Amino acid sequence: MDRSFLWLREHPQLAAVGSFVLITLLITAVLGTVMARSGISLRPLIWFLGFLAIVAVPQGAVHCLDALLASGSKTRPAPELEPVRSRAAKDEETVGKASSSENSLQPVLWETVFGPNLDPDLVIDAKEGLEPVLADAEEAQLSFQATGESALAARFTHPNEAAAALNRYGAFFQFARASGSDGMGWTAKRFAGQGEWNHVVAAGNELYAWTGPTRESVLKSRVRALGPLVEEEIPEAGASGPGDSNEPAATPVSEKLRRHPAALAAFVAINLSAAVFWFFKGSAWAARERGRHGGEAVDMSSLRSRLLELNGQEAPIALTLGQEGNTLEANWRYGDARWFDLMRAHQTKRVHRLALLLDEKGHTVRVREYWSAFDASAGPDGVDMRWEMAKGMQFFAFEHRRVFGAQLDAAGKLTGELSKAYTFNLQELKGPVMDAVTGSGWTWQPVMWNAPAGLRWLTE
Repeated sequence: MDRSFLWLREHPQLAAVGSFVLITLLITAVLGTVMARSGISLRPLIWFLGFLAIVAVPQGAVHCLDALLASGSKTRPAPELEPVRSRAAKDEETVGKASSSENSLQPVLWETVFGPNLDPDLVIDAKEGLEPVLADAEEAQLSFQATGESALAARFTHPNEAAAALNRYGAFFQFARASGSDGMGWTAKRFAGQGEWNHVVAAGNELYAWTGPTRESVLKSRVRALGPLVEEEIPEAGASGPGDSNEPAATPVSEKLRRHPAALAAFVAINLSAAVFWFFKGSAWAARERGRHGGEAVDMSSLRSRLLELNGQEAPIALTLGQEGNTLEANWRYGDARWFDLMRAHQTKRVHRLALLLDEKGHTVRVREYWSAFDASAGPDGVDMRWEMAKGMQFFAFEHRRVFGAQLDAAGKLTGELSKAYTFNLQELKGPVMDAVTGSGWTWQPVMWNAPAGLRWLTE
């Protein structure tokens, strides 16, 4: 059987955690490479990974502990069936071992295998559906019962062929947590199908297998047909087989937390506090740019003048001074297009805004970001409008778009153009404003909100 596949199926929590870690590492490597080649600081990526760790690591740890406890609670190890052997490897030594085994069983009547409630109409040729397992069989039949149980009987030329089919049966149905022996048979829960329980055994040159919803049901059929199991294979009174729902198992960590709501609430409160602290403090650290001025920082009036001078440059930017004198707004209007095609008129507009608050005492410019998108179209079949607005921090953004159709100017007149394109690169647009601030010896400090003086330690 494929050990890797079975391990993944038996430990889904560990497989999920491992997959999450691998995907995160892959995405981090790709983003880190792109950001480094673009000259963008890796601090935003570090901030995101830190925030992800605060949220995901505790959950992943609980899932891993649950999986390890479940694995350690099995009453006996999970031996795997021997690998499938080719027909070329079936030699006389194998036959001799099979026939001389003290636990070897002898064939019985197939009516005994199928049980007293056999319905002849529910018996089919097993080789048609189980050819990978029963290709060497001379004859094979599979019976079903209304209770959902089934029984298989197959006859081979030699005992070693039946033993090889037993191994193929376990591999085909992806046995896991199997218990038993080659001589007395194997009991296991299979992953293929609906997760039924199986007992499969080779008796001389024949192979028998029973399927049922519980371990007890298949063992009952096996004992009825072939007699009692050896003493070591009989479950103790009141005990259940490996993997059965009644098996005593260690209490999962997640269940322990649920049983102690006070401890769970304290854990959630601590984790949430750490996430909120890192969200504000870490994001401020990731976006901060210290002043690059060689000497002392310039005064607020000089910085304000340098920022307003950006209006004269050839850039889609408009800076306006606030009424209080220590606030400015920087607006980029891009993607402003009007056109019509196929009897519909369209309009799209994108706006990105920075609200700057100049703190002369700390020589810091606190920056809040806003962005919005407006799309509308109208025609004979109606009007469609969509407007979106958000605020926060954008570390980097790039957008390129081209629209096709007869282009209109702001007054609604045809311009003669049949398409219009725009490119939005946040780093390039922010660059002149950030350079004017940091070049004046001031610190560029994006914030989620303008916190009072007593809470600025959290947001900066």
